[in-house]
Amino acid sequence: NKKGFTTFQDGGLGINGEAEVFLRPYMELAREGRLNARAYLQLLPSEMDKLIPLGVWGIGNDHMKIGGVKYFTDGSIQGFTGALLEDYYTRPGYKGALLWSQEEIDEIIIKYHCLGFQVAVHTNGDAASESVIQAFEKAVERCPRTDLRHMLIHAQLVSDSQLERMKACGIIPSLFARHIEVWGDRHAAIFLGPERTARMDPAGSCVRLGMPFSLHVDTPVLPVTALGSMHAAVNRISDGGVLFGGDQRITPRQALEAYTTYASLCCGGEHDRGRIEPGRFADFVLLDSDIEAVDPSGIRDIKVLKTICGGRVVYEA
Repeated sequence: NKKGFTTFQDGGLGINGEAEVFLRPYMELAREGRLNARAYLQLLPSEMDKLIPLGVWGIGNDHMKIGGVKYFTDGSIQGFTGALLEDYYTRPGYKGALLWSQEEIDEIIIKYHCLGFQVAVHTNGDAASESVIQAFEKAVERCPRTDLRHMLIHAQLVSDSQLERMKACGIIPSLFARHIEVWGDRHAAIFLGPERTARMDPAGSCVRLGMPFSLHVDTPVLPVTALGSMHAAVNRISDGGVLFGGDQRITPRQALEAYTTYASLCCGGEHDRGRIEPGRFADFVLLDSDIEAVDPSGIRDIKVLKTICGGRVVYEA
């Protein structure tokens, strides 16, 4: 709330043990009216399979909802565990590897897609994204529908042609925009080289292709922040002061849309949040400056003055 959030996604209940351990407090807080933000929960496939017989997918109230599944197909590029189509910059002959075979990836995605579940998939490297996109294409062919709000989480290196195929399947990329700021210099020198680093987090390509995308910071990898993330997507300047991918920069309004109107799609909330309109939740954030009026280099310095969730003040500076 201090950072201006009124809705959040918990991506991957079950990573740290039984999902039930984390579901119970969420449900208790929601039932008691003590949640100060709206929680959208995604479970690992193994944990979701325990709940499917109970029919609880999509169950919840205005402050908590059980969403779809979230799982992983590769690791991180800066850990040399992301699956790439081309060699790592300083490790000739090494591309990383997928965590699953193509057949296993197909099986998981087709299964949940045809059950009508949203599927969010962690993909950092472009090889991981390619395998997952292929699986979604097979799933849509098997069970034709593009309205489930499937997501590629991170999708660091997706090409324009991959984005076009994602758009055709109704897949939303969620980009880790601060990667350029925090690790951009190391990516250019060690992991990817300057050319591929400039391609990372291609929000500009999403805009040009007319497809929705969201932004995130992958907490706890980085601290919760929307304004810092929007700053990174607008400026694309590394900690070392290098501009990586000027053609992938977006406007402050487009960055704001990624955290509001587009983000609402990711939790199936486009009908009740993400815009200030009659009939939607009274969820607002009051900033000390106009994000479209300040110099883009100062977006991260904007302060949250007040956060309101459901018409109730949940944070005030």
